[in-house]
Formats: sequence, C-alpha cells, structure tokens
Amino acid sequence: MKKVLFMSLALAVAMTGFAQRVTVSNQVKNASATAEKPSALRQVDGSQAQGIQFNMPENMTQAPRSNRYSEEFTTMTTNYDLQSNSALGNRIAVWPDGSASVVATWDHSQNTSFPDRGAGYNFYDGESFGEEPEVRQEPVKSGWPTVAACGDGEVLASHATGVNLYYRPTKGEGEWQLIYNWGADYGSPTWPRVVVSGPNDKYVHLVMCKQISLPDGTYDNHIYYVRVTHDGDTWDIPEELNDLPGLDNDADGDYRNQFSADDYVMAANGNNVAVMLSAYTTEVMYMISHDNGETWERQTIAPYPILGEDGDPVHAVAFADYPEGMTDSIVTSDNSHSIAIDNNGVVHAAFALFRWRVTDDSHYTYWPAYNYGIVYWNSNYTNELGGHEILPFGQSSVDSQFPEYASNGIGWTLAVDRIEALAAVNGQEANLHLFGYVDENGNGQMDYENIIGATWHYRSLGLATMPAVSVDNLGNVAIVFSVWSELRINAGTEFSYRSAYVTLRDYTGTWFDHAYNLTADFIHEYEEAYPTMASPVAYDGSFWMAFSADEYQGLYLDISDTYPNSNNGGLSENYIYAVKLTPSPEDPGMETWAVEDHSAVNPMTSTRVYPNPATDVLNIEVNASQASEMSISVYNIMGQNVMNKTVNINMGINCPNISTAELNSGIYFVTVKANGFENTMKFIVK
Repeated sequence: MKKVLFMSLALAVAMTGFAQRVTVSNQVKNASATAEKPSALRQVDGSQAQGIQFNMPENMTQAPRSNRYSEEFTTMTTNYDLQSNSALGNRIAVWPDGSASVVATWDHSQNTSFPDRGAGYNFYDGESFGEEPEVRQEPVKSGWPTVAACGDGEVLASHATGVNLYYRPTKGEGEWQLIYNWGADYGSPTWPRVVVSGPNDKYVHLVMCKQISLPDGTYDNHIYYVRVTHDGDTWDIPEELNDLPGLDNDADGDYRNQFSADDYVMAANGNNVAVMLSAYTTEVMYMISHDNGETWERQTIAPYPILGEDGDPVHAVAFADYPEGMTDSIVTSDNSHSIAIDNNGVVHAAFALFRWRVTDDSHYTYWPAYNYGIVYWNSNYTNELGGHEILPFGQSSVDSQFPEYASNGIGWTLAVDRIEALAAVNGQEANLHLFGYVDENGNGQMDYENIIGATWHYRSLGLATMPAVSVDNLGNVAIVFSVWSELRINAGTEFSYRSAYVTLRDYTGTWFDHAYNLTADFIHEYEEAYPTMASPVAYDGSFWMAFSADEYQGLYLDISDTYPNSNNGGLSENYIYAVKLTPSPEDPGMETWAVEDHSAVNPMTSTRVYPNPATDVLNIEVNASQASEMSISVYNIMGQNVMNKTVNINMGINCPNISTAELNSGIYFVTVKANGFENTMKFIVK
C-alpha cells in the first residue's frame, strides 16, 4: 500500500518532562538480558526485562504542543529496512534557499536478494518533493548512501565493490558523474559518510570502513579517511586512503576492530570538519579539523568507563580484556550518536545511553531500561578542571552525592543522575543536558509493562536512541530521536511502537520543557518510527528531519533463529518520511525562539593552541568573524589563575601568543573570551 502525501501534522502531541533525578526500583535494577557477543552487525537480544516505572521529578511540566508548524512528506517507499548498523547521519542535504535532498537505502523489488538496492533519492524544490523514486541513483547495486550540498550542486557517496563518489553541478537534476571508486585495492571499503567544507565548498571529506572476514570468524576493521579537492570540473583525488587521523588501526592499536560499520558520523561548517565516533566498547569522542582536513585534534566527550593499568580510562576494550573480577555493570554509548557544527565553530553532539557488562568472552548482559536516556553536549561545556570532557567518576565535586556508585566508580561516569548533577555545576545546563524521557500518559512516571519477550531488536540498544542533531545559522538546536512509546502499542504483539520526538534548545541555551511528537498524527498510529535522522545544518529556524516507519516492529534484515519476530517475519513497505519543522516564537512558551538574526555573535569561529606540548611560547590561533577585544586567561590544574592578557583580534586568522617560560611543567588550561563567549583549551608545558 502506497501512502499519499500528507502535508501537515495537525493533532495535539504528547509531552515530555526532562528528568532531573530519575530513580529506579530495585526490581528494575535486577532486570537484565543476556546475549551473545554482537557481531559487526550488532545483533543483540534485550527482551528479558520486567515491568518498569520510572519516577519522574515533581516539577515535570505537561504542556500541550501542536505540530501546526511542521510539514510532512513521504519521500520514498523501500523494502530494505536496514538503514544503519549503528549511528545514522549525513542522509539529508539542505541549501540556504530552502531546498533539500533526502537519501536512503532503497529497494522495491519485493525480492529478498534486493537486486535493485541502491540510493533512493528525492528532492524538495522549496515547495514540494518530486515523485517517489522508481530506480536507484547508481548504475550498480549499492547501499548506505550519504549526501551533501556542494555549492549549487551535490555529492553522493555509497558502496558497491568499494566506495563510489558521485557529483552533479545542479542540485536535484542532471546526471550523476562518477568521480572515483575506492575499490578492491583498498580492501573494498564500505559504509561511507560525506561532508563538504571550505571556500566555495572546495573540500569533500569521506570516512568509510574496511571490513574483512578472517578465518576465525572475526573481522579486521579499519576506519579510512580521504579528502578530495575540486575546482569546478577539476578534481584532485588522493592516490591512496589513509587511516582516520588519531586512530591507531595497527594490529596492536587501541582501536583495532573497535570501530566498525557506521560507528561514525560527520559534520562540517566553514573550514571546520568533524568526525564523531563511539561504540559501547569505546569512549565517546570526535576528531576535528579547523583547516579543512590539514590537521586534526581529538576531543573526548565521555571517557570509556574502565580504568587501565595506569589508572587512566582506557580508549577501548575487547571482551577478553575486561578486568577480571569486575562483575558490576557500566554505562556507555548504545552505539548511536550525532554531531553538528554551528556558525561559531561550536560542536554539538548527542549520544544515547545503555547499561551492560561482560558475562564471558562470548556473552554479555545488559539492562535495556535502566540508565536509558540521551546526552547532549557541546564544546562550550567546561568541567571543574577547565577542560571539556565529562569527567570520570571521582574527579568531580558532585560525586560525593552518589556514595552508592563508589564501589564501581568510573563505571557510573555516565549515570543519568550524575549527568544531571554535572550539568548543574556552574550553570552548564545549556551545554550539557539529559533528555529522552517522554511521559505520554501524563501520570508523572515512565510506564513500561510490555518489554518482556520483545525478541526483535534494533541496531542501537537504548529505549531512547538514534539522536540526530541539527543546528541552524541562528544558533537554535533541534534533536530528533526514537523512543519506546507508553501509549502506542501493537495490538498483535502487545509491545510498544517506537515514536519519533524532537526536543529543542534556542540560541540563548534555553531548553523547552516539551517535545514535538512527529508520530502523533493518525497516519502513524500503527507504525514504528525507527531510525531517525536530521540534517546537521539548518537555516532560519527551520529543520529538516526524517524517519523510517512501517507497521511491523524490528528489522527484517535481522531475522534469525534468535529474532524470529523481526518485522513480522517478512518484507514490508517502509516509508521514509521527511519533516520540515519550523517552531514559532508565537507559540506559547516559545517566545525566545529565534527566526531571524540576533545581536549576540561569537566572533571566534574556531580556536586552537600550538605547539602542544609547549616550551617557551604558546600560540593561540583564533579565526574571527569580526573584530573584537579578546581576553586570555591561563589556569593550572588546580583551577588557579596564573596569567591574564587582553588583545584585539581582527576578522580572519589571528595568532596572539603567551610566554610559558616561567610556568612549571604540567597541565594548564587557557580560556579566551570575546563578546560574551568563551572557549577553553588544554595544553601541556614541558
């Protein structure tokens, strides 16, 4: 059955309360599931959980929110429902003129070999989308497409015997030109992501994964990065692929086989390019370049919650390396995450949570409904030591509030109540935030009585999952995510559908105490919304988002003896819905929402320090969007101010310096402030 275009979501939506201190009963703490160690395809079973009620905070609000400011479109129909193995990003491209393109892995052959599989594509010309696609965009069977605006044209990447990069100079029309194929010579890489940066969109950046099956049944995984430059019809293709800077993929490397299919997403804005990575066996982090891929830096968002022999958090851990005697669980990313960069160079990221532990070398246990939620973080977040990462448990003053976590220490670094407590330190709620608890029935708690026996699974593990961050040119933030519903229940299976919700933060850093429900309309009453996606870039208060939905729960591509109920055991039509969401300041409670430019502008579009470590001099490079006075303050690791300086910066690249000759060896933090905005960077003095 093919659905008709539905232009407006008109019904009232259910609301969300953002939990400030979520408590969980002992019954829930003991409810768990055991599954085999997931393969590269992340197969897990989270079915054996008991009835759950989360106690919500007393100040939870329950305000109706209309979807009258959104338009919905059915962009395509596909039988192929596996849109991602892990994180999902870079599927929507937008332009300042209001046009947009959407891609998805598409097949409409009704054949389980999926002979027509490839990039499904549709284009919004500012008023409407075109007809649903009837053919793939590529000439050969392909998969997992990704798209980006490239000037007035666009680039498309997907994999088929390697990764193919296509380009066309006019968005939405014309023939795709094959620019290059990174094929068998590179181990047939797969699962690409593509973004574009630099003046005149000169630089095209791709990240991809090489996955080779080994005789013992394991995989050899490498994450590759490539930068292509172009000037009109002239393309400069690198002779070979290289490992993503900052990742050691060698046999004894920290990340050997820890990152795999779709464990990465990308974002770009101006000269800034970022690649975010996380898996449930690694820390949450990103690599960022402020010079279009010439040099890269690593930023840890959340450390991996296991300590190494040196007492510091490890980068990644294999099951066999899990510490002996450590029987308690840890809270990590659930494999899903998203990243965006705003016009001021601030990085916005989100990742979903879940709790698990290793059972043995082949199995692990996890708690699908305890410590679930989604963490939002941006690079303006400053911890108590002056850095930007979420501090490991034991390094923050808030940790004394949680004596019950002391026995497991760092394993509870990402516990939801600790995240909320960290956000409250020095008023950091605009930069660190927990969300994803949707109280649909309005009774002040989360009610999940129907998780037991849910034998299908998803490629991400949290009840709230697949966040997708979008930031507009005004500084507004919108995040779409998929969440297990309290109210929408499949009558045949008696299990909850997943719904698609959007949470909002305006340019001042104010979070709104409601969420838009993209699945509130009757057209979605008997559909499951998973996964969710968004364009990292948005314009003038409008955001492009999308979600996949059909009437069956789970993914058909994951049917096995372990998960026999996935997608009702057969192929079905999955609809890729695109939503243009434009919140209005005229809506009650949305008065501070920006739909036009505002006066507060961060003049520091990007900052970095070098050399690092420093000896005699530390250079502070600032790319400024406007002239301003800038203060420079240096703090030691104890938070003591040891140096201050004020300089004037001009539009463009500025490079003031400070003398470090008189500083003792050790770790320091330098904070630069201009026009009410600030950025803090860590450096080392030899």
